[in-house]
Amino acid sequence: MLAVIGYHHLGMLIAMWIVLIAIGCTIVVRVLQGLRLSANIGELAEAVTRPMLLDVLPLIILSLLTLIDPTGILIRIWYYVAAVLIVARQLLLLSGQIKSK
Repeated sequence: MLAVIGYHHLGMLIAMWIVLIAIGCTIVVRVLQGLRLSANIGELAEAVTRPMLLDVLPLIILSLLTLIDPTGILIRIWYYVAAVLIVARQLLLLSGQIKSK
């Protein structure tokens, strides 16, 4: 999958790394706070799997759509807009998690 992203456009790969780093930071903070306050395994599992399913999977699908789009410009625009919005949402979630501490 990352070979498809990196092969077509290096910027898409870097955007995916930034999204994964933002999601990872949010997951780490949520898991640490969850373990400190209460050990609800369901909430911890949701904190890990939900962002991957709802944020990363659409980016992967968009990156695979570049294979059928000859120019790739429209798909790249959607990809970058989605990546920026995902990072913004993760940063807002992260700041909310830190403030609620």
